[in-house]
Parts: sequence; structure tokens; C-alpha cells
Amino acid sequence: MNGPPIGNGGPAFPSGEKYVSTDLSGNKTEFAKGPLHHGLSLRDYFAAHAMAALAPQHARYPSNAQVARSAYELADAMLAERQTKRSK
Repeated sequence: MNGPPIGNGGPAFPSGEKYVSTDLSGNKTEFAKGPLHHGLSLRDYFAAHAMAALAPQHARYPSNAQVARSAYELADAMLAERQTKRSK
């Protein structure tokens, strides 16, 4: 795939939230719980699904590495298309 690197798409399932805590005196404090964990990247998520689609065709590929490479090529194409849609 040619062109500039498209990154990993960020976290697939980020988690985090803001909340307000009130102590016994009624004082309020706002907290921001940052992402507790980012989990896998969106690129890895897309590649995993592409891998599932490619698995039945495994015999067509010379090696497991080529199947993985193809899955990430598909994931990169999905991220690039997603980026194109967002820039319009």
C-alpha cells in the first residue's frame, strides 16, 4: 500500500468517563477517569476480522505470515477509506 502511514486508528474500545464525587461536607470534586485501558487498536480489530474472512482460503497463501500480511493490508485499506470518508 502506497501513501502516507495511516496510523493504527486509535483504540477500538476505549473506556473512561468523568464523574463528580461529593464528600461528607458537601464539597464536590470532579474527576476524569482516563481510559482504563485502550484495548486493541482499531487496526488490530479490523485485521482480526479480515483474518477470519481469509482463514477459509488459507490454502491459497504460501505461509501464515502471508495470511497475516494480507489481513493487515485489508485493515489498512479500511482505515484509509474511513479516513477518506471523515475528511469529506
